[in-house]
Amino acid sequence: MDGCTGKMSKISIILFLIAISNASFAEDSVSSLMQKMQKNKAVKMAYQEIRTLELMDKPWHGSGFMYSIAPDLMIREQLKPQRLLMAIKGDSMYYFDPENNIRHQAEMNEDNPLSLNIAVFKALIAADEALLKRMYSIEFTAKAERWLMKLKSKQPLKSRFNIVVSGLKDLPADTIITQQEDGDLSEFLLQSSLSGIEVEQKAERLFEELVGE
Repeated sequence: MDGCTGKMSKISIILFLIAISNASFAEDSVSSLMQKMQKNKAVKMAYQEIRTLELMDKPWHGSGFMYSIAPDLMIREQLKPQRLLMAIKGDSMYYFDPENNIRHQAEMNEDNPLSLNIAVFKALIAADEALLKRMYSIEFTAKAERWLMKLKSKQPLKSRFNIVVSGLKDLPADTIITQQEDGDLSEFLLQSSLSGIEVEQKAERLFEELVGE
């Protein structure tokens, strides 16, 4: 009986050490990926969005650009089917509908569904690891050709909400798929990025338009 107990204890210890090792590897992998994605220059990235909604017969399509200026500004400019501006600066979120002259501002937090939907873009485009870990529970895996990150809300009531992010090995994300609580899906396909002073100036002008300055 004592021998059996001893064997079980050893197995438990081994399993515990493996679990710690895997968790550490995941953390190191996320940190390593964020470091490789880190850029001090302003970044511009094109995107295509496909929404699959339960109440619509056909998928919804949108497109535009995303901008990032280190350390804390991310702007999304939707151009099709209509022009909209969204941004995160620090912990504040902004929204502007130019056609109807409607503006909204809110604080970003883990309880706000809009925060969970938009924070992932700032975290990835700006390589903001702290924001990523604050907003989501992270499961990271890396294979020979691609890496994959599963993000979940830390709020238990949002059990169906999840985000799957993936990209080519050692490169930034190129696909982001978000599943809402109601089952609706949004898929973002990110394309090659540009950087430099012209990108920064464009992003600054967009932010001024967004906040009404």
